[in-house]
Amino acid sequence: MLHDPAAERLAPLLSQLENFERSRPDKRLWDLANAKALLAPIGAVPQHGKAVQVGGSKGKGTVCAFLGAFGQAAGLRTGAYLSPHVVTIQERILLDGKPISVDAMETQLRLVLARAGQLGIQATFFEAITVAAVQAFVAARTQLAIYEVGLGGRFDATTAIPVDASILTGVELEHTAVLGSTVSAIAAEKSWIMRPSGVAFTAARGDALAVAENHAKSCGAKLHVLGTDIHLVDASWEGADYRARLVLQDGSERPVFLPDARGFEPQALALAAAAFLHLHPDAHLQLDPAPRPWQLPCRFDIARCSDGMPFVFDGAHTEQSMHAVAAEFRRRWPDRKAVVLFASAVDKRWRQGLSAVLPIADSFVLTELTSAVGEDPQVIAEWLRAQGAKASVVRSIPDALDAVCQQPMPRLCCGSFYLAGEARALLASRAER
Repeated sequence: MLHDPAAERLAPLLSQLENFERSRPDKRLWDLANAKALLAPIGAVPQHGKAVQVGGSKGKGTVCAFLGAFGQAAGLRTGAYLSPHVVTIQERILLDGKPISVDAMETQLRLVLARAGQLGIQATFFEAITVAAVQAFVAARTQLAIYEVGLGGRFDATTAIPVDASILTGVELEHTAVLGSTVSAIAAEKSWIMRPSGVAFTAARGDALAVAENHAKSCGAKLHVLGTDIHLVDASWEGADYRARLVLQDGSERPVFLPDARGFEPQALALAAAAFLHLHPDAHLQLDPAPRPWQLPCRFDIARCSDGMPFVFDGAHTEQSMHAVAAEFRRRWPDRKAVVLFASAVDKRWRQGLSAVLPIADSFVLTELTSAVGEDPQVIAEWLRAQGAKASVVRSIPDALDAVCQQPMPRLCCGSFYLAGEARALLASRAER
C-alpha cells in the first residue's frame, strides 16, 4: 500500500470514521442528514465568494482543474475539494492549486469530529472531509469554491453544500449496485446536483440528457447544454495544440488556444468556462491561451522510464473514460501499442472498460489492489485471454510494475486511481535512487 505520511499523521482521527470508499458496500448506507447537521453551524458564518458543484461519470476532476486554473488566472482566491486522492490525502483540499497543510487538515478534522460528538453523529470519512473542506474555504475566504461529487449526487455529502452553479459532465453505467442498473436511473441520481431555481451546465447526451432536462424543469433550474447552448466551433489540432472558438451561453464568442492539450480536455474547458462566466461575469476569463488546468495526478499523467519509454498513468475505470484514454494514446503514438498494467475494484464494469483498451494493447499485466476491495486478477486475465489477448497475473504491484517495465514499448496503467497512484509513486521513487 502506498505510504502517505499525512494519512499516517491523521490516522487517530481517520480511524474514527467509516470509510465506504475502501469497504465498497453493495448498497447505499448513507444520506444527507449527517452532512446537513455538520454543516448547519457553518451556515451562520458569512460565506465568501461563489461555489460550484461538479458531478458526472467521468471528467469531473478535469473540469474542476480548469475551474481552478480560470479562478487563479483571474486573481481569485480559489479552493477545490476533490476525490479520490491518489498519492496523499492532502490532495482532497486544494487552495490556489496547492494541497492544504497537514496541520490545517488536522485542525479542520478535529473541529468536525468535535461537532459530530456534540450532535451524536457517526460521520463517514467522506462526510468529515467534505465538511473540513467547507471550513477550510471559509477560513481562507475563497472567492471560488469547487466541490467534486464523490458518488452519485442525490445523497452525496457535497449536495448538502449551498452552491451557485452545478456541472454534470455526463452519465454512463457505473456503481450500478448503488446508483441503478440503467443510464436513466443513474442520471436521475446524479441530476440532483441541480438545485431548485439554480443554474446548471451539462455535456450529457441521449437518455441521460432527457433525464437531466426533466429534473431541471421540475426544480426550476436553468440548464445550459454543451452542443445546444454552448458550442466549440472551428476546432482544429496543430500537433498537440488545440484551437477553436467557444460560443458561450450569453451568445458571446471567445477564441480558445490550449497548448499541449489532451483530447478529452476541450469539453471540460468549455463546461468550466461557461460556469466560470456565470459565477464571475466581471472577472477575466483567460482562454487565449487558456491556462493549463491544475495538475491532478493520474489524469493521462505521462512519466518517462529509465529506458526513455513513456509510461501513462490514468485512473480511468469507466467505459467512456477508458475509451478516452485509448483515443489519447492512439493520437499521441499512432503506430505503437502498449503493455497495460490493470486492476479493478469489485463494483466496476471492467469488461466494458478493457474492451475499449484492447485495440491499443499489446499485452496486459493484471495485479491486485491494496487500497480497496478488488476484482480477482485471475478472472480478468482469463477473460482477456478469451478475447485473444496476452495476459499475465502478477499479484504484487511492485513486481507487476517490474514486469511492465521490462517490455520494450510504451506503458499504460489504468483501471483504478488507487493502482495508478501507487504505481506512479513506485516509479518515481525508483527514479530518485
